[in-house]
Amino acid sequence: MADGNAAPSGRRVARPLPHRAAAALALPAIASNVAVPLAGLVDTAALGHFATATDLGAVGLGAAVISTLFWVFSFLRVGTTSLVGRALGAGDRTGAVRHIQRAGALAAALSVVWLIGMWALVPAILHVLAPEGPARDAALAYTLIRSLSLPALLVTLVVAGSFIGAKNTRIPLVIATTQAVANIVLDLFLVGGLGLGAEGAAWGTFGSEWMGAALAVALLWRRLDAAQRATLRDWRDATLRRGWRALLLFNGAYMGRTALLTGVVAFVASVGSRFDPETLAANAIMLQLMNVASYALDGYANAAEALVAHAAGAARVPDFHAAVIATAIPMVAIGIALTALYWIAREPILAALTDLPAVRTTALEYWPWIALLPLVSWGAYWLDGVFLGAGRSGLMLAAMMVSVLGVFVPMIVWGAAQPGGLTNGHVWTAFLTLNAVRVVTLGAAYPRLTRTVASPA
Repeated sequence: MADGNAAPSGRRVARPLPHRAAAALALPAIASNVAVPLAGLVDTAALGHFATATDLGAVGLGAAVISTLFWVFSFLRVGTTSLVGRALGAGDRTGAVRHIQRAGALAAALSVVWLIGMWALVPAILHVLAPEGPARDAALAYTLIRSLSLPALLVTLVVAGSFIGAKNTRIPLVIATTQAVANIVLDLFLVGGLGLGAEGAAWGTFGSEWMGAALAVALLWRRLDAAQRATLRDWRDATLRRGWRALLLFNGAYMGRTALLTGVVAFVASVGSRFDPETLAANAIMLQLMNVASYALDGYANAAEALVAHAAGAARVPDFHAAVIATAIPMVAIGIALTALYWIAREPILAALTDLPAVRTTALEYWPWIALLPLVSWGAYWLDGVFLGAGRSGLMLAAMMVSVLGVFVPMIVWGAAQPGGLTNGHVWTAFLTLNAVRVVTLGAAYPRLTRTVASPA
C-alpha cells in the first residue's frame, strides 16, 4: 500500500492535516449516530404526550438498564473497527475478513448466553434499582421485550464496525436511518395510535432493530467481492483459529471500561426513582439529551478511530498525529455549539418532549448540568476514538477505573453522608465531574500511546 504522504528521502516536510478525510468520515457518522437517540427522543415524546409520568419514567429506567446491558457489548463495534482498520492499514485484506468472522462468531455465542440468562438477570437488576410499584413493573416489561433484540444489535454492531474500519461511514448511516425511521413509525402507531404505553415503545424498538440487522447483513454481503465472500464462507481455514487472543484482550478491556461507564449512567437514571416520579422522568429526558450530544460527538470520534487505526496498522506516526489534530478541532466546535443550543433552546426542547408541568419544572431545575456536559466532555469522546483506533483499550480501562472509582464513587458517598442525604444535584455534579476527569486521565496516558504506535506489538 503506497503512502501518498511520504516525503523525499532525507527531507522533513509539514504534513497536511486530513480535515477533508475526517469530515468525509465524520459527517455520515454524526448523522448515523444521532439517528439512534433521536428515535429514543421520539419514544420519550410519544410517552410524554400520550401516557403518564409513570410510563415515561419507567421507559427512562428501562432504557437506561437496557442501554447499560447492551453498551457492555459495544466492544463488538469498536473492536471490529480497530482490528479491521489496522489490518487494512497493513495491507492485509484477508486478515480483515477473518476479524469480521471472529467477531460474528463471538456475537452468536453472546446472543445464546444472553437469551438464556436474561429472564433471571433483568428482574434482579430492576429489583435493586427501583422500589416495588407500577414504575418497576412497567420498566420490567419494557426491558424484557427490548432484551429479545440483542442478537440483532450485535450483528449490526459487527457490520457497522467492519465498514467504519474500512473508512466507510455511509453504509452505517443507511442502516441507522432505516432503523430510526422504522422505530419512529412503529412507536407512533403502537404508543400514539394504539395507546400501548411502555410496552408499545418496547415492541416498536424491537421491530426496528431486527429490520436494521437484516439490512446490515444484506449490505455487507453486497459490498464484498467474490474473493472476500469465499473467505467469509470458509470457516475451516487455519488462520481463523489465530487472532483470538488479540480480539479477546481488546474486547475484555473495553468491556470492563464500558461496564464502569454505563453502570454510572444506569445509576444516574435509576436514582430518580428514590425521589419521586417527576425526578425520574426529568432524568430520563436529560439522559436522552446526553445521548444526542454523545452521538454527535462520536461522529468525529469514529473518524479518529478509522484514521488512527490505518496509521497505527502501518506504523506511520506522522499520520497518527495528523489524524488526532484534525479530529480534535471540529469536536471542540461541536461541544461549544451543543452547550449553547441546550441552554438557549431549553424551553422549546422541553416543550417538544413533554407537556407534563411537574416534569418540565423539575428538568429545568437541573438543566445547567446537562447544558454544560457537551462542553466538559468532548475531549473524552475524542480521546476514546484515538485510543480505540490504536487498539489500546487497556489504557482506557485504567483511566476509567481512576475516574469512576477514584472520583465518581467518592463524590456519591460524600453526598449520601450529608445531613439531607443524597440529592439529584449531588448525582449530576458527580457525573459532570466524572466526564471532566476522563479527559485528564486519558490525556495523561497519551504519551505512552504515541510510543506504542511508533513501535507496535
